[in-house]
Amino acid sequence: MGFFKNAHKSFIKYGEMLVDKTEEYTRLAKLSLEIKRLEYTIEKNHTEIGEYVSGRIEEGAREISLEDEAVQARYRNIVDCRDTIASRRKEIEEIKQARFAGPSTGSGKTAE
Repeated sequence: MGFFKNAHKSFIKYGEMLVDKTEEYTRLAKLSLEIKRLEYTIEKNHTEIGEYVSGRIEEGAREISLEDEAVQARYRNIVDCRDTIASRRKEIEEIKQARFAGPSTGSGKTAE
């Protein structure tokens, strides 16, 4: 009976490890997808700034102020996205470092 008891304990132990790893990989995938979405948002804002400038030139504007609200709003959005990307990349690195630090003591989740 000892063999089955040990096998049961091993099965539970490795099952928990598998669940922890699955959660870890899922978290990494979600962070990577969020980074891609933010990078797309940055590109979109760059395009919108270009379209705004182009439109102003077509209207005959001789100058375009960098203080213009349309430009500033998109620029702030770009900066916010870059900050969030840096934060998400840091989270990814922390998860990877925790993987190499040894067995996890918790559920493998990071604070959001």
